Amino acid sequence: MDNLIFADGAAPPVQRRRCLAWAAAALACGAGVANLAQAADASLPAGARSISISQAQLQQAVAAKFPLARSWQGMVVIQLQKPSVQLLAQSNSLRAAFDIWVTEKLMGNEHPGQMALDFGLAFQDADASIRLHNVRVQQLQMQGVPTAYQPVFQTYAPRLAEQVLQGLLVYELPASQRMLLQGLGYTVERMEVQEQGLRIVLAPKSAAKSAAP
Repeated sequence: MDNLIFADGAAPPVQRRRCLAWAAAALACGAGVANLAQAADASLPAGARSISISQAQLQQAVAAKFPLARSWQGMVVIQLQKPSVQLLAQSNSLRAAFDIWVTEKLMGNEHPGQMALDFGLAFQDADASIRLHNVRVQQLQMQGVPTAYQPVFQTYAPRLAEQVLQGLLVYELPASQRMLLQGLGYTVERMEVQEQGLRIVLAPKSAAKSAAP
């Protein structure tokens, strides 16, 4: 899984003081869409923090991106809708099941179906976003597709779905938490898919650099 880190660079003194003030207030109040917790957990490095995003928050964030439709060579339109997100803690990945509609533009025929795919998550420091990564379609079932066309659907529908979903933004940390990370000099060390949600492990930049290979 690709975890990108925040760019180095010292903030201006006034801005840095404001960041530290907001950071102290956030730590004292525990406020934020995702929970920021000090590392009392022994599994985290000394001085680390973690941001927890619940399964419900992930489900809501992913669902907000759909329905999503794309055309393939002007011949068919594939629409994905009603995603249902499942956490796969053992493989540090996620699975999503979708309803899929394939419309033949020439004849106007519509074919409903279901698609299931697995994916990882990547954090991008430029906008503090979490995006789909390494998308892999695991299952595709279509109804009403003529037998002669089924191999074409089975070959190209998954490819198009993977291309459309790769890199899709599914969650963005609030501005207050982005300032919090920058003000305290933290960076993303790793992301962990757990049974109850996603944990983003943060570490001081100096510690993260020394731990890097």
